[in-house]
Amino acid sequence: MIYIFTALYCEASLFIRHFQLKKNPDNTRFLEFYNETAGIRLTVTGVGEIAAAAAVSSVCTTNRPMNGDILLNVGTCARTSGNGGIFLCNKIMEQATGKTFYPDILYRHEFSEEMIVTGMTPWDGNVSDSVSASHPDGALYDMEAAAVYQSGSYFCGPHQMMFLKIVSDQGTAKAVSKEQVEHLMEAYQEPLCGFVGQLRNIVSDHANRENRMSPRLEAMTLKLCADMHCSKVMSDSLRQHIRYFVLSGTDVRSAIQGMYEEGLLPCKDKREGKLRFEELKRRLF
Repeated sequence: MIYIFTALYCEASLFIRHFQLKKNPDNTRFLEFYNETAGIRLTVTGVGEIAAAAAVSSVCTTNRPMNGDILLNVGTCARTSGNGGIFLCNKIMEQATGKTFYPDILYRHEFSEEMIVTGMTPWDGNVSDSVSASHPDGALYDMEAAAVYQSGSYFCGPHQMMFLKIVSDQGTAKAVSKEQVEHLMEAYQEPLCGFVGQLRNIVSDHANRENRMSPRLEAMTLKLCADMHCSKVMSDSLRQHIRYFVLSGTDVRSAIQGMYEEGLLPCKDKREGKLRFEELKRRLF
């Protein structure tokens, strides 16, 4: 599933039409649209960090994202200097706290990458010293990205969250009408919808691989957990590592079998199990 969050309906209308999303009448808190066949759920959060955080938390609590799902925050923004365009954000800075966040961009894409600053009020054209020092060539500015990231991090990893922004102004957000936003989104329809289509393929491929290897992974993991005397925390960590290495194409089975042949497994207690776990990770990495 791809979870799309936009601040405004005029930013969402393009996706609603293109992917034939239907309104969810059960969600009375936020405007929500979905297409289960397409694997897309879109929510209009409203403007600002509080609204964005509330919407992400509400949707992700009701519809818990899976390991292969993707959260996409898309919409318009200002830019402190430079030209307009469409950008994938590789760094997010929260203006009120100075905190910075780094989404993991693992997939190939056609967009330029840029830093984005999230503030509590519309940008008035004045660039703070902290932004100027860290990004003198110009940064993007919005009112939701940092909140979406922080709220989304309770449900998704950094590699599952993406922030795609279209420049609408350079400090004159109050003068930008909803019709202008709709036209701007339409102008970038091909790359926007094409990117969502690319993400759909990634999510589908991940689901197919998870389903295909699940029984083998489960049997391997259960045996290892028992032989290493794993605690709940260690068991969860072991499962995560095995899944990662299998999906990356690493020959996990041979590495584990080698440790059995060398007499390193099974372990006599939990303490020894922790040492063998570290050895297994060393061999795999």
